[in-house]
Amino acid sequence: MKKFMSKITSGVLLCTMITYTTPLFAFTKDETVYSKLDSTGNAYNTVISDHIKNTEKSSLINDISDLLNIKNIGGDETFEQNGNNLVWKANGNDIYYQGESKKDLPIQCDIKYELDGKEINSKDIAGKSGKVKITLSYKNTDSHIVKINGKDETLYTPFVAICGTVLSNDNNKNITISSGKVIDDGNKTIVVGLAFPGLQESLDISKNTIDIPNSVEISMEASDFEMNNIMTYVTSKVIEDDDLSIFDDLDKIFSEVNTLQSASKQLEDGSNTLRQGTMTYNEKSKEFNSALKQVSKGISSANSSYSEINNAIGLINSSTSTLQVGAKTISDGTEAISTNLLVLSEKLGELQAGTSALKTGKDNLIFGVNQIISSINANTSSFTNQSDTIANLQKLITTNTNTKNALVSQNASLNNTLNAGGLTAEQEATIRTQIATNTNLIALLNSNIDANNSTLALLKATDISSLQQLQTGLNSLQTGLQAFDSGIDAIYNGSSSLQTGANTLATKSSELSQGAKSLYQGTTQISSGAKALNAGSNQMKTGLNTLDYSTEKLTDANNQLTDGASTLANGAETLANGIAKFNKDGISKICNYANGDLKTISTRLEKLQELADNYNNFTMLDRGNSGEVKFILMVDSIKKDKDKKQEAIIQDKNNESEE
Repeated sequence: MKKFMSKITSGVLLCTMITYTTPLFAFTKDETVYSKLDSTGNAYNTVISDHIKNTEKSSLINDISDLLNIKNIGGDETFEQNGNNLVWKANGNDIYYQGESKKDLPIQCDIKYELDGKEINSKDIAGKSGKVKITLSYKNTDSHIVKINGKDETLYTPFVAICGTVLSNDNNKNITISSGKVIDDGNKTIVVGLAFPGLQESLDISKNTIDIPNSVEISMEASDFEMNNIMTYVTSKVIEDDDLSIFDDLDKIFSEVNTLQSASKQLEDGSNTLRQGTMTYNEKSKEFNSALKQVSKGISSANSSYSEINNAIGLINSSTSTLQVGAKTISDGTEAISTNLLVLSEKLGELQAGTSALKTGKDNLIFGVNQIISSINANTSSFTNQSDTIANLQKLITTNTNTKNALVSQNASLNNTLNAGGLTAEQEATIRTQIATNTNLIALLNSNIDANNSTLALLKATDISSLQQLQTGLNSLQTGLQAFDSGIDAIYNGSSSLQTGANTLATKSSELSQGAKSLYQGTTQISSGAKALNAGSNQMKTGLNTLDYSTEKLTDANNQLTDGASTLANGAETLANGIAKFNKDGISKICNYANGDLKTISTRLEKLQELADNYNNFTMLDRGNSGEVKFILMVDSIKKDKDKKQEAIIQDKNNESEE
């Protein structure tokens, strides 16, 4: 609207001829229709001024016109008339002529006056005081039948009506205008309004969707009401060639809408994949929890059973006289135990390394989620940090992938150890437990990588309005990760305690082996060797107690991890449901509107532009020439000292109309 105002406001107020740039043809007729209206909007005198632009400097110009009382107003060129045919002796000059017309204007105007909310006759309002409202209603009568999507539709030439007047500030205040602008310079107030008669019907848009004005209301608080002339400028040439690029832009929009719909479907599918992944992770976490409980039970049983071994070693210590015969056997056995315990310690070190990798992956997961949430919060006010969030998320995916690959490599090494043989049943069980733990961790990391990839696709495809839906799901995900964080830390601490106990056990078993060798080497050292064996056995019992305790802690931590997995699954469910609702209630409706009503509106706009281009004269124009036409309507003023004269004029006009 501002663009329209800047083009025509000065012309309306000064009643000057406003022209537009047109292509140069041999003869171009620029036509201005001046029509005087009484205070109710009825036209009673219409005068047309025509300007023939003689760009070829021709001596004769053939013209057609249905004007009455034609006269040259810009020079002394003469013409010959035969019916509607005119031949101007131009002598190379432009022709300016004027005539009268009795034809109805394509835009009709009806003016209504109200005083303090009640309608009042225009001849009675002069000199009155109170709240005055003037309503100028414009009607477009230039209709056409055109084809829209294979159907006959009625469209109107897209006229724009710009009206304006000047009001004195001495007797008027609180001046307003609908669909227009009020300019107050301190002494007087200029009001300019804008109307598009017939456009609502041409576009076939409900007023509930958008109300396109076909009338202008001027309101004020008046004392001794008077009104100057109200002038209306009407043209169909408002849209310029540069503005027509909007239709190209609409085609781009339709293309992008289809892309948006496809991306939204992919987003919904990705959220469902995330939901399935978290459900699988939740189930596997429960399986891992059950297996870990069995491991804890086994270690507890071993600890209890070793109490009997420790008692037997005490008996050996007290019965040194019978120890020498079995010393060789004990020496060999304890050496094997020492060797296997060293292997166990090494594998437990690998368990701790794997747990450390899990902790690193967990920290990266929490960091990534927090980064995403922080980015989304930042994007609520500004969308400029989205590229940083995407970079951080890609970095997180790379880190988790590397962690997963390390665990896969570790499992391969552990399988090689199993295949090599020479391990006790307890050692094999420990290694298999580690492999199962790593396998579950790999599944967790895969789910995390898939979830992050889905989130990355979401960040690349969505806009600021869809991030609010994503933020709800991520908040639920963050709640689950808090419990997940506690569980992983407990696993890491428990594995550290387990490693310490295993190292102690390996060290003391080495002492036990040395004691057995000393026992075998000489009966003179039997007593001291038995004591060393007894001491080592007690320390081994302490190590088993530590291992039992650490396993209980690991089980408790994994219980928390399982609870966190359930929370994570619930969060993914919430996220998937939210995205599905966003796709159904938001994106789908937008796409349906863009591919339906919006495309129809764009077709109607193109047809309206054609009608505007074709409306190039009011009187007559030869087919070989180009033309342009505009209308200036002047409503009679209302003055309080001319009430009787005004009434007489209106009566005369009514009489003329009846004749």
